[in-house]
Amino acid sequence: MHVLKPRFRSLAGAALLFATTMTAASALNAETDVTGDWELRMDRGGRETFATLSIARKADGSLTGKWGSTEISDVKLEGDKLTFVRTVRFGDQEFRMNYEGVVKEGATGGKVIEGKLTSDRGTFTANASRKKARNPALGSWEFKYTVADREIQATLAISEGPGGALEGKWTSNFGEHVVSNLKLQDGKLTFARKSKFGDRELESTYEGTLDKHELKGSIHSELGDLAANGRRVGADLAGKWELTTTTDRGPRTGNLTVFGDLSGRYELFGAEIPIRKIQLEGSQVSFAVETSFGDQTFTLDFKGKLDGKSLRGEITSPRGTREVAGKKVEEAEPAPQSPFVGTWEITRQSSQGQRMVKLTIRPDKTGIYSAGDATVAVTDLKLDGDNLSFKVTVKNGDRDVTTEFQGKLEGTTLKGEFTTPRGKREATGKKVTPGPVNL
Repeated sequence: MHVLKPRFRSLAGAALLFATTMTAASALNAETDVTGDWELRMDRGGRETFATLSIARKADGSLTGKWGSTEISDVKLEGDKLTFVRTVRFGDQEFRMNYEGVVKEGATGGKVIEGKLTSDRGTFTANASRKKARNPALGSWEFKYTVADREIQATLAISEGPGGALEGKWTSNFGEHVVSNLKLQDGKLTFARKSKFGDRELESTYEGTLDKHELKGSIHSELGDLAANGRRVGADLAGKWELTTTTDRGPRTGNLTVFGDLSGRYELFGAEIPIRKIQLEGSQVSFAVETSFGDQTFTLDFKGKLDGKSLRGEITSPRGTREVAGKKVEEAEPAPQSPFVGTWEITRQSSQGQRMVKLTIRPDKTGIYSAGDATVAVTDLKLDGDNLSFKVTVKNGDRDVTTEFQGKLEGTTLKGEFTTPRGKREATGKKVTPGPVNL
């Protein structure tokens, strides 16, 4: 008996771990979260279009949503299957489309939705991934400053290279320049620059603070520090616009989104058509998009004038020219984000040594807790300044076993303790993934 006891304990422990893991895996499936913004990609006859799918949860727990700027209906999530109905109205005509999608783990991490949209006009693929914020540094920045009584006018063009790395090109009325090691981190833009002025070469670095459409910083070289502030080209046009087109069937409303690099998206009947480059000369704005309806392909040409937060002009199609009036949509300033949002690795002390667990906190103040292969939703999550607390409950046979955590953020380190039926254990955490986090 004395020989069998250790083996019995080992088998019992393995059984408990297996049961806990299975319970946790079931909890993860039950907690599939589709709320938030998704970017849909659709292929219509070889032409790629996009749409923004926004899903939210009502107070009663049911789901609601939008496809672009229009409401969708009958939004349901059953297990990992997402369904809803999209209705498009054009004059007195109405087109109903049914969406069916499956929520899966993406090849590069995070959730994706693989689905299709079906109507009496046929079926086509409509897959979605979590919508990602564009790098706010992208675009062209104009600089004006003085060096030894010489007025310098320069432009820094920032683009995104392979893998998302930033690339920069500096042109000015004085010298030739090569930019390298361009980075944006925590609102700070930095890069190195090699300049050639005739037979003379000079190396310098730049460091500036990015504030939406303003870049405030200085150039550092062996000649000293030089203030150099930039402003985004097309700052007044960048943003979201609500466009109302006058038609013989009444006004039609759509959206124009202009990104910081003057590329954009034009929404037509819920589909966002990419615009490679929007032309801006003084206050004159123009762009063209190619779209299709059924088996017909046609081009829309817009020409208008920017006047503060108003945009007026005309759009021309094979059906003629229509007047367009636009107004800028004021976006609310985002609420300050809790420093706890993101993914944390927490080292927990135990009688058998140290054990590492993961805690992921989303911006909507929900979260998941992972230990090994087991993942469960956390409950009673509270974020109060630098203080964090939550509970995790798993089943052990017929019993619910609850673990509580209470901790405090000290600098960048999370320090606290776990409380279980067996007592208290100290824990220390570090953030490994910054927020916001979408799973």
